Amino acid sequence: MSEKDRLLTDEALLLHVRNWQTADKYAVCFTREHGKLRFIAYGARYERNVQGRLLQPFANLRIEVQQGQKVDKLRSCELVQVPQALDVQQMAYAAVAAELTAVLTEDRAPQPELYELLQQTLAIIRERNPRLVVLSFAIKLLYITGFAPQMQHCVSCGERVEDEAEAWFSPLQGGLICSECRAGYSGDGLEHCGAGTRRLWQTLATLDFEHPAAFSVRGAELMELEKNLYKFIFFQTDKPLNSLNFLSQLGL
Repeated sequence: MSEKDRLLTDEALLLHVRNWQTADKYAVCFTREHGKLRFIAYGARYERNVQGRLLQPFANLRIEVQQGQKVDKLRSCELVQVPQALDVQQMAYAAVAAELTAVLTEDRAPQPELYELLQQTLAIIRERNPRLVVLSFAIKLLYITGFAPQMQHCVSCGERVEDEAEAWFSPLQGGLICSECRAGYSGDGLEHCGAGTRRLWQTLATLDFEHPAAFSVRGAELMELEKNLYKFIFFQTDKPLNSLNFLSQLGL
């Protein structure tokens, strides 16, 4: 493959940026047409490097990279839109969305639907409750990537869990456990997943970011959903999310 054939141009959202070697930057991004890419921007930390200053988390850029076997090389980049300022809380939740995208997607696996969702999320996080926005994003991300747990039927017996019935959640088995199966359940790690929590899950899973309908949230159900969701994601990735630790440090 010639050098020209190895060039790739796409619109990208930066998920993670860190310093690399003496004067470079390493970045992970999610692109519209090519999925997740990793690249090194050589010389990006030099003071006069204009492109290097654009490489910030959550930036929306048009990039040109030269493809490598594992990591690409940035050739050029420009802003797609001027980034809006985020406060600390918004930035912390945006980091959760970015890290979830990074850990739940494969390199070079195009998912334009996910790109659009992430772009919407990073925009609306400035206007709406960032905690609910990111929970909605996380649930939708699980469905798009094929990791979503079973939230309507018992994963043990296969029977449908009625809307108002008591149920529990098994992060290990990936879904609901009904009351009858819970009585004879010998495994560990079951978490309560009440009817209100399940309704909130469905509301967030189908939430229209552009025209959101009004809905109410109870604190106990919100906390229960978060606990079950992030515990399930931990079982899928087998590692804690650094962004959640940051949220905890901020008391969010």
